[in-house]
Amino acid sequence: MKVKYSKEIIAGLIIVVGVIALYTTFSPVECTDLGCFEAHMVKCKPATYINNAEEEASWEYNIIGTNDEKCDIEVKLLNAKEGGVDLIAYEGQSMWCSHPIGAVGYPEKDLSACRGELKEGLQAIVIEKLYKYLVTNLGEIRSETLTY
Repeated sequence: MKVKYSKEIIAGLIIVVGVIALYTTFSPVECTDLGCFEAHMVKCKPATYINNAEEEASWEYNIIGTNDEKCDIEVKLLNAKEGGVDLIAYEGQSMWCSHPIGAVGYPEKDLSACRGELKEGLQAIVIEKLYKYLVTNLGEIRSETLTY
């Protein structure tokens, strides 16, 4: 009888240790600074990071893992700040970016590698700013093209 209980206890302990090992291996690390996040980004290891340092907005990054030899990173706009008033409509939205493995940098800087609602919103902002620039400077642009 004693042998049976000791085998059950050992089996139970092995299962508990296995579950803890799996949880710590696959749960994302919560990075408090950019250096920690970049170290995980280079290896494409699960991690989260909130960037409050940007003037226009606060961003949350979640490294999901590798996919098709790229590192999938979820980018979420947490809140727009004073300088990013045009971003307010997109607060809480996310996009998923395929970032090169081994590289560091903010994934939202290359919108061509991203997909999702937030990407569409950011592209709309860029197009609107470009349109306003063209309308504002149309006379100057026209005179420059006529001189060529």
